[in-house]
This record gives sequence, structure tokens and C-alpha cells, in this order.
Amino acid sequence: MIQTSGQLEPAEVKDSVQEPDAVPATEPEQTPTPEDKPANETSEPAPKTPKPPKKKAPPKKAPPRRPPPKSTGRLLVGLLVKIAVTVGLVWAVFTFVLGLSVHYGNNMFPAVHDGDLLVSLRLQKPYINSVVLYRINGKTEVGRVIALEGSVVDIAKNGLLTVNGVAPTAEIFYATYQAENSPIQFPYTVENGKVFILNDFRDDPNDSRMFGAVDRKDLEGPMLFTVRRRNF
Repeated sequence: MIQTSGQLEPAEVKDSVQEPDAVPATEPEQTPTPEDKPANETSEPAPKTPKPPKKKAPPKKAPPRRPPPKSTGRLLVGLLVKIAVTVGLVWAVFTFVLGLSVHYGNNMFPAVHDGDLLVSLRLQKPYINSVVLYRINGKTEVGRVIALEGSVVDIAKNGLLTVNGVAPTAEIFYATYQAENSPIQFPYTVENGKVFILNDFRDDPNDSRMFGAVDRKDLEGPMLFTVRRRNF
């Protein structure tokens, strides 16, 4: 419709009204995808280091059962057995290993004094110039070996002793004379399995000058040591 008074026609008014500027539509925020993340970042967490398996504690053992207390009779029997075993060991040692004797007299002075306790070694063989324990006529005596089997012993009338023509090197300060009324004749050859024994105190002729050489089976071995007793 057109007015003549100069007003705009409704169609023109409609055309002259300016429409508001269109607001640009905002795009929705996009969640980053795994492809959009940096290469050094991963969506999965870092793997955890596995823990070492725990050692199982060993099973506890049941405490040992205590034996019932022994009766007085069993204790007494055990004590007697121990005493018997100890006595048996001591007897065996002093029967087959060691010889033990108390010496009375001065026939071996100054090496052995009257009253000394002597210990010998049965397992050791006798040797020249060794002091030995030996048994003769049921008694234990002490003497010095001066000759072994096969040697020739000679005692001159002037008291000179020789073995195989040589004087022994033992430091004996007494002259050696033959025993009176003795069946032993000199020079004397020592028989097999025997030894010739003399006392250090040569004035005492109760040795091989009187009864001849001593059988090895009657020896109780060379002397190991002496225990000197005072005022026995």
C-alpha cells in the first residue's frame, strides 16, 4: 500500500528494517583423540615392575619330646658301666702300652734313686744304653742295656768292660767286675731274642753277670721318665 503523504508504505518499512547480524554458530569442543596426542604420550599407564614372590616361611617343627626322667636304678647302672669302662681302659693302657713301677734300691744310682716312680713304654724296642724295666724271678727290676743279641760281652779281671772289643760310651764311674760264684763265663755271646743288662752301680752284681741275658718277652720297655719322690 502506498501513501501519498510521504510516509513509507508498509512494504518499504518492512524493507527498511535491518535484520540483526547473524551470530556465528560456535562449533562444539572436540575431545582430543589418541591420534591427536603427542607421540611421546600414551593413553596406557606405564607398566609396573613385578614384585619378587615372597618366600614362604618353613613350617615350624614340633618341639622334641623330652624323654621321661630316668629312674634311680638306671642312673646307678649307667654310672657303674662308665666306671667299669674307665677302669678297663686304664688297665689296658698300663698292661699293653705303659709299664709302671716303684723302684727300691740304689743299683741304678745316680740315674734312678731309691723310691722313684718309673714309667716305661712297652711298645718301644730296647736299644743300646737304654734304661729298661724287666721282670726276673717274679720281680720288676731296672737296668741298662749294654748289648743286643749276637754281641760278645767280655769283662776282664781288671774291671774293663768291652762289647765286641770296644768299651761302651756310657758315663759309668764304676769299674765292672765279674760276679763271684756265677755260672756265667766270659767272653759271653748274647743269645737270639735276648739283651745283656747291667746295673749302673756296678758293685751290685745282681744283673746279667749273675743270671745271664734277659729274654725280650720279659722286658717292659725303655723308661720314658721318672717321678722323683721325696720322703716316701
